[in-house]
Formats: sequence, structure tokens, C-alpha cells
Amino acid sequence: MKKLANVSLFSLLAFVAITLFSCNAQVPKAELQTDIDSVSYAQGVLFASQQVDQIFAQFELDSVYKADFMKGFQEGFCIDAKDKKTNAHVVGKMVGHQMGTQFVPYFNKELFGEDSTQTMSRKNFLSGYLESVRNPNKTIISREEARAYAMTATERIKKASLEKQYVDVKKENLDFLEKNKAGEGVVVLPSGLQYKVVKEGTGAKPLATDVVKVDYHGTTVDGKVFDSSVERGTPAEFPLNGVIAGWTEGIQLMPVGSKYIFYIPYNLAYGEQGRGENIGPFATLIFEVELYEIVKK
Repeated sequence: MKKLANVSLFSLLAFVAITLFSCNAQVPKAELQTDIDSVSYAQGVLFASQQVDQIFAQFELDSVYKADFMKGFQEGFCIDAKDKKTNAHVVGKMVGHQMGTQFVPYFNKELFGEDSTQTMSRKNFLSGYLESVRNPNKTIISREEARAYAMTATERIKKASLEKQYVDVKKENLDFLEKNKAGEGVVVLPSGLQYKVVKEGTGAKPLATDVVKVDYHGTTVDGKVFDSSVERGTPAEFPLNGVIAGWTEGIQLMPVGSKYIFYIPYNLAYGEQGRGENIGPFATLIFEVELYEIVKK
């Protein structure tokens, strides 16, 4: 009887080992005896060839740790779809990883730009997230309040950060405008917009709701060209209420046939953040504009 008992125990352990082979740390050995066996193996090869390099690149993983990736993949692959508890735990881990490694760095860049010395509070983000999941009616800030506050506070923090980072750039641009006020023929409007008449036309003046046809040449205070229909050789058409505030205000002053130079402060242009690579934060924009016609009223 003892001998039979030992054999039965050995057989049971062997059976468990066989049924759980795919969840071991070892790579299971393929046995391609049927079409189903072979197509299953082929699908594994295809998915790995399509996914793994992209995944390692997307998450900036080091290929040195492929064994760790394989271990994690096996653990996730072996979870029973009916095991709701384990699935909830694993999905929570996935979402947390995404928030921590992707959202937080993204949000930091949105708030602080290239200033890596500042960061959002990971502790408070985690607290807000988990408290909202546990009981959305008992968070310190309600969801409605959070939505409104996040919008205003984000802009406020972003502006303060940019002011700190680009204090010298802002001063340079404001100093340019202050000095430019004394230039011959320069007119300063209450909004801060400055302009000079190069040629005064005799046609009608456009309204903000009009579409106009113009040629323009745009530079920054250091003379760098960031946009120019003149250089492209093709005049531009656009609705005046669809462009920066400095253009909307300034071009309404121009009779058709006129040519003006506009000196547009950052708050009437692209603000504290600038736009793209060519227009930096707090940039004063200088436009030489010739108004050809009012295309449509």
C-alpha cells in the first residue's frame, strides 16, 4: 500500500506540473503534432515579431531585460479570464504603470516645459485617484470642482513657470517695444499694438468678419523670419476673426491698398508659450502687411 500511495502522489505531482507548464518561468517546449499545434505556435511567433520591438521602444525598455518581460508576459497570459479578482489587480497595475510612466511625465512637460526641477505631486495624484475610485462622493474636491479647478490652475501654474524660465526673453521683447515707441511714425494703441504706415491706401477698411487677401512678411525682434507669404510668392486669404488678436485689430485699420508694419506684443500674438520652433515664449512679432482686397463680407 505504501508503494502504491507513493506512486499515486508522484503521478499527481507530474499531472499538476504538466497542466501548469505554460505558467512556469521556463519557456515551454513546443510539440507540433497537429495543425492546431502548429497554427498556435505560428500565431505566437507572429505576435511577438509584431509587438515586442514596438513595446520595448514605446516604453523605453532595455533589451537586456527580455527575460523579465517574458516572465511578466507568462504570468499575465496564465490568468484565468474568469478570475475577476486577479484580473482587477492586474489591470489596476497596468493602468497605474501607464499613469506613472506616461501621464505624469507628459503633465510635467505641459506644466513646466523643459524645467525638470519641478514636478507634480505624485503622492497627491495617487491620493486623488484612489479616493475617487473608492468613493467618488467623498473626495476633498468633487469631480465637478476638480474639472474646473484643473483648467484654471494648470494655466496659472504653466504661466508662472514660463515667466520664471523666460524672464530674460520677456524683458528683451518688452524692452524692444518700449524703445520702438519712439520710432518715427510709430503709433501706439491702447491695447499695446504698435504700427507704422508705409503706404496709405484709398479703399475700404475691412471688418473683423471679413475675409481679406494680403501679403505679409513676419520676423521676430532679432530679425528671424518665421513666416512669409512674400517669400512663398503667394498672397494669403483668411478671415480676420480667425487669426491672432494683433492681426484682427491691426488690419481693420488699413484701407485696401495700404502697407503697414505691425509690432505685436506677445499677449496679442502667441502668448507666454509661443508657437512651434520659430516663435518662442513671450515673442514680439513684427509683420509687414500689404492689404490687396476684401474678398468677402
